[in-house]
Amino acid sequence: MVIMANGTLSAAFFHWAEGTMILQKHRGQVGTTIIEATIAACTSAMFLGSLFAMNITSMKTLRTARQAAVASQVLQQRIETLRIANWHQMTDATWLKSNVLSKAVDGADFLGSANETVTLVPYDSATPGNTQLTRTGQTAQIVSNTPLLAENAVKVIWTVAYTGGVQNATITRQAVAIIAKGGVARW
Repeated sequence: MVIMANGTLSAAFFHWAEGTMILQKHRGQVGTTIIEATIAACTSAMFLGSLFAMNITSMKTLRTARQAAVASQVLQQRIETLRIANWHQMTDATWLKSNVLSKAVDGADFLGSANETVTLVPYDSATPGNTQLTRTGQTAQIVSNTPLLAENAVKVIWTVAYTGGVQNATITRQAVAIIAKGGVARW
């Protein structure tokens, strides 16, 4: 340390043995601020990267929850349509194809590659067979058709399969109701 003419201390001093001017007292710490700044920048980058990855995963989880809600809404609207129909309409595969499965339910276009399958099985009956219809894209078709008009009740199994979720896998949702000639017996 050198005392200046105005009475202040100066950090610069001359090192007699080496013949050089030293501007800093601690020579071993020269350049450490660059290393510290690099480590801080890398730590910040890793934090921001993990924050962005967590945000993307959260958005996929929200999309999955929305798709599950839409699939449940589709199933509920389809079962409600059958509940409102009279017994002759509900047990007629051609009527189901033309009036129920011919059009998509509101919001169903949010589900990726949605396929619907409805199966009507005689409930508490000795009648063999069932009636099954499918809807893929905009096309509805009758897979099997068993006369169910004489039955007292049918078990309705409505399935929606769509591509979605975090991994874009096939997800299946299903609703089952027992509908009697007088209306919904069990839901």
